[in-house]
Amino acid sequence: MQNGATRQITGEMTRVLWSLVTVAAVGFLLGLKFRVPALLAASVATAVAAGFLLEGPMLPRILFPLLVLQCTYLAGLIAGDRWRRRGSLRR
Repeated sequence: MQNGATRQITGEMTRVLWSLVTVAAVGFLLGLKFRVPALLAASVATAVAAGFLLEGPMLPRILFPLLVLQCTYLAGLIAGDRWRRRGSLRR
């Protein structure tokens, strides 16, 4: 049987995990379609939201979601570029 502290840690870890998954999906989709100005706006929104919604020390709770956003944006940018190149080669 879990005690209250274990449930609280598990709940917080679940919230952090889902926030990182959401940020990753947004970053990838931004990379597929949009360019740097959209990424800058998303970075500011992510930093503000992470600062208010997540608990823990300030630097990791803002830095980790921003790092995930930036990395998945690059992955989406590369995937989108390859997708567009493949489409232009078929024409």
